[in-house]
Order: sequence, then structure tokens, then C-alpha cells
Amino acid sequence: MARREDLRGQVAIVTGASSGVGWQSAVRLAEAGVRLCVTARRQAALEALRVEVLQRGGECLVSEGDVTVAEDVERVVRECVAHYGRVDLLVNAAAVRSYGFFDQLPWEHLTRVFDVACFGAFRFARAVLPHFRARGHGHVLNVQCLLSSGAAPLLSASAAAKHATLGWARALEVELAGTGIHVSNVLAPSLDTPLFDHAATTLGRMPAPLPPTYDVDRVARAVVRRARRPGRASVPVFFLGRWMPWLDRLAPSVGRAVLGRFGARPRMTRAPPHRPEGNLFFPMEEGVGPRGSVPPTPAWLRFTATLGLAVLTGGAVLGARSLARVAR
Repeated sequence: MARREDLRGQVAIVTGASSGVGWQSAVRLAEAGVRLCVTARRQAALEALRVEVLQRGGECLVSEGDVTVAEDVERVVRECVAHYGRVDLLVNAAAVRSYGFFDQLPWEHLTRVFDVACFGAFRFARAVLPHFRARGHGHVLNVQCLLSSGAAPLLSASAAAKHATLGWARALEVELAGTGIHVSNVLAPSLDTPLFDHAATTLGRMPAPLPPTYDVDRVARAVVRRARRPGRASVPVFFLGRWMPWLDRLAPSVGRAVLGRFGARPRMTRAPPHRPEGNLFFPMEEGVGPRGSVPPTPAWLRFTATLGLAVLTGGAVLGARSLARVAR
């Protein structure tokens, strides 16, 4: 792990800043003394974020842009460098989702999810890396999700895009070893962000996060911690971040059985979507700010779920051992 960074006075570009993790990460970085350049497709939402940052004593440049448009990406970086004279940190937080069974998702949904969540990060990294190399210092910090190393029903496109992005980030980290440029990742669980209000769906109902759902601020604070200490991937929660990967290694059949039987059921609400294509191709007015319509799961319920899964896992492991003895 790299030495602790002093964030005060550094300059950060934050993508996907009009809502969710991007918004809240920008606010927390500003509180840490980082000077901001925030970007997304919604100018009015970015202006609202700028007001909040200024009220907290921070500095904030607004630069509207689309991560899928190379000219926009290059312009955002140019405006940031022209305004501040430098860029030290890139926070890739832009993402979109489309819910549906893989063979029923429109092809343009599959490619658009990749273009935003994966190639958008590529474009911004390619745009800032020359500035990082010139100064011998910089940090690419990617807000991933637990789909980066796992899977979930109805999210095949997002899971594939996040796996690809995490693989790219790890390769980039190796390439940049010894240059003074760092690459880090924060793997987020289900959050109470507008991502689900914005998501596209082929199922006729608004999607919901797979519970338990956590407060977006937990991930925003993890972004600040990882900005201070670049290094390995950070997972800011226990149940989905540590317990589920451990379960997948110890008793993979349990996790697959739970997700396969029950995983799709809690992922839809009864409400119709604002529009079936969500914000894939055009931004939506709804969902400005860090939090969306789905509240975080109460702590007591998260604990109960963890305890129940522990019992289930224990039973599965004991059963597997018993079968192994019989087989001998």
C-alpha cells in the first residue's frame, strides 16, 4: 500500500457526479480539502452539487459531459487543467444499468452499459494519464460494485462490464508500478442511490437493489479513505463485502441456490418504471442528489440476515462433510 496522501489542495475529477456515489464522494472529498471538477450529463444537477460544495467551504468547477463521447471527456480534462493548473485524482463513478434476462435485453442496452460503466472509465483514464505521467504523480480511483467479482440475476450486462473494468484496473496498476501513479478500486454493495430509479428495465416494473441496502455515505467515505491511501480494492461492508465472497469459496452451492431461487424476486418493485429505457441514452430529471427512493436496510435486519446465512452455511458445510465421510 502507498504512503498516506495529503488530500488538501489536490484536484479531483469526479464522473457521474449528478447523483449517487459520484455526488456524495464529491461532497466528502471537498470536506477533505480537495478541489473539484465534477462532470455528468445533467448541468442543473451539477450546479446544485456545486452549491452544496461551496456551502461546505469547498471549490467546485462544473463541466457537463458524457463519458461515452471522447470529445466531451477530453474537454472536461482540459477545462479542469486550465482552471486549476493540474489534476491529481480521477474518480470514475459513472454507471448505468439495464435489468432483464440476458436473451431478452436489447443489444443496444448491452453495448450502452459497457460504453458507460467500462469504456467511460477507460476514456477518462486515457485523458488524464498524460498529465499524471508529466508530473510523476496521480491516482485513478474506480468506484466498482460487488458485481466486479460476483454475479446477480437480471444484471448480466452490468456484471460483465464490472468484471472487465476490474480486470483492466488490475492490469493498469501493474503497468504503472514505480511511476508514482496509483490505481485503486472501491467495491460498493447495494446502496440507497438513484441508480435504481434511473435504471432501464425490460420487466415492466421499477427495479430495486438486492438487499441489504447500505447508505451511500459509507461508500463515499471509503472513496476518501482510498484516496488518502491508494492500494488494494476496498470493500466497505461486511455482509456482502466479506461474508458472501467467503461463502462463495466455502460453500458455493449455497450462494448459487439462494441467488438462483430468490435473487430475482426482490429485484422488482410493484411500481411501473419512469420510462423503460431509464437514463441509458438520455438523462432523467428524477433522482438528483446522493439518495434515491429505496431506503437503506435497518442495521438489525442486516444482522438478522447475516446470522441466518451463517446458520445456512454451517448446515451446508456440515452436510458436505458428512457426505464426504459416507463416500469414503
